[in-house]
Amino acid sequence: MSTVKLPGGGTRRMINRFTANVDMRMDDSVLPDGTAARAENFDVTGGALTDGWGTEETEEFAGVSCMSLWRFTRYDYDERAYVHTDMYAGTDGKTYYRDSGGWNELYGVTFTSPPSAVNYRLYGDDCIIMTSPTDSMYVWDGVSPARKVDSPKITSMAMSGERMFATTAGESNAVYFSDDLDPTEWTVSPSAGGFVQLLDERGRLLRALDFLGYVYLIREYGVSRLYGTGDQSAFSVANLYVAGGGIYAGGTAVCGDVIMLTGADGLYSFDGYSASRRLRAVRLQPSPDASAVYSDGRYYLAARTDADSEANDTLLVCDIEDGTFSLSRIGIKRLCKLGGEVYAIMPDGRAGRVSKCGAVFGEPLVKVWESGASDFGTPEIKTVSEVTLRTDGDVTLYVECGGRRREFAIKGGGTRRVRPAMSGRTVRLGIKSVQTGARVSRLSCVIRRR
Repeated sequence: MSTVKLPGGGTRRMINRFTANVDMRMDDSVLPDGTAARAENFDVTGGALTDGWGTEETEEFAGVSCMSLWRFTRYDYDERAYVHTDMYAGTDGKTYYRDSGGWNELYGVTFTSPPSAVNYRLYGDDCIIMTSPTDSMYVWDGVSPARKVDSPKITSMAMSGERMFATTAGESNAVYFSDDLDPTEWTVSPSAGGFVQLLDERGRLLRALDFLGYVYLIREYGVSRLYGTGDQSAFSVANLYVAGGGIYAGGTAVCGDVIMLTGADGLYSFDGYSASRRLRAVRLQPSPDASAVYSDGRYYLAARTDADSEANDTLLVCDIEDGTFSLSRIGIKRLCKLGGEVYAIMPDGRAGRVSKCGAVFGEPLVKVWESGASDFGTPEIKTVSEVTLRTDGDVTLYVECGGRRREFAIKGGGTRRVRPAMSGRTVRLGIKSVQTGARVSRLSCVIRRR
């Protein structure tokens, strides 16, 4: 925020850019100038207040009710090209795939909980491997009927050294691995598959991730690294990091050259050796159902920020390189990826593409930016004589001062000015938009001492 002294003893306080974003940790009476006490459903990364992240319906998933979705990529020898097949697990438990004629059921493949999937080249053919925490593994090559595999109940999986490594339901201290060159063979023997137990203060195993050529094991209170290449006798484990608070499995994601971790005490980035705190301004509530993915340089996280909420209530989108972020108040059950696009699965099973649309399936989100309650460094009573802003869409401006609140309907289309004539020791400004297309910039107010 910049300040300009005016003739007659007044000052003009200007927010030229909104990139200071929000700080959820601090009392709003001591926030730095330009930092918001509340900023939701707006995107501020460009400096103006614009439509934030939301979900939009796509023709492909219109009318679909699902609990997970993924993409199967395989080489088609007849077409002599790679083909992409989108798939989803429906809330009815059945699995579907899409071709030129629409959605078709993949017979014999059923899930009782949301599955995960990974592409793999098995016996010379590309296939998709599908697992869930409550069901056995299924394998499909896109041509032959899918087959069921006798496997552990897998909660997460990572490919490394031509083996699959997996955390499993019901076994909190062991990571299982398949036979070499065959992730469908889980027989425990010195010449096939097996498991590695980890018994220390880092707690139960949550996720297995393929990162920097190793299998990184995200645990309840830390991170371990498993070297799992070659013969079983050469496997080794190194314990790398102990967390200050519990880690939530669904909030972990490999994001380029770091792993993002969601914990009870905030967000961290882990570089393979140590972890550093990220986004201190965002205060997360315990989020055991957190869900995260990475795409195009951004970390997408569905988690809780409201202490009164019982489920994920916020979508956080963070640029990994520069740390800029946006918060949208959306309840999302699960985040998934289709190629480079991110999809959100809502609590009712609808699937929508995540984009900067400022709405949820066409229903505009209520976008709010609100400053702290500032005394502008002086205890005297002062008067807000003028507020100016530029907006392309209709918004509501509100001013709180001296225990009163006034709202002003602002028409979009240029620079607008209102004269609140309100007095008090502290001043709070707020902007609210209930439609898409708002673009607010150059907010300023004139403060005069009484």
